Amino acid sequence: MLQPNEKRILAIDLRSRSFGFAVFEGPTRLLDWGVKSFRQGVNEPTIPASEKLAALMDDFSPSTIVLRNRDSETKKRAEMSNTLMGEAAKRRISIRLLSRSDVKNAFPDCNRNKYTIAAAAAKQLVELAPRLPSVRKIWKSEDYRMSIFDAAALGVAYFTRRRSFTFRSPENKTNAPVISNQADGAQENYPSSKDRAAE
Repeated sequence: MLQPNEKRILAIDLRSRSFGFAVFEGPTRLLDWGVKSFRQGVNEPTIPASEKLAALMDDFSPSTIVLRNRDSETKKRAEMSNTLMGEAAKRRISIRLLSRSDVKNAFPDCNRNKYTIAAAAAKQLVELAPRLPSVRKIWKSEDYRMSIFDAAALGVAYFTRRRSFTFRSPENKTNAPVISNQADGAQENYPSSKDRAAE
């Protein structure tokens, strides 16, 4: 049985054509990680992104899904975020949004850029060390594996912030997931897709 400070969480790094994920059972135990693609066109995968997200939720039954709270979203990433929220709502899984600052604060003294954070995450989560990409040259595109480390960094940040305040879930009588993105643990219910369509 999981202790209160060792909840199973699913951290997801959403991209335009893929998502990286890391499944945690406590701050230092990884159950699974990887990258799933949902690019479009000739090489479009036969399994849609919604099914891949749903399968992760069903396979691991997380208590919380952790996402990055971005100032702006691309159209595709916004669509994927809505898809994820809908699948989480069906399963009554709460959503936690963390900012870029939250992630940087979880890695003091080694948060100069994405790579230094990834390297620090690899030291803390030794299973990821063999997958750490080399430092990217400015003329190269980012290694797809960085999405795993972005998700892992979100997970580490989630547990780091949980140690700084008591997080209590309010009574949620709807099927909407609970979303929290404030330092004091304040929460709000994310509207369902049906509610959004009516707006």
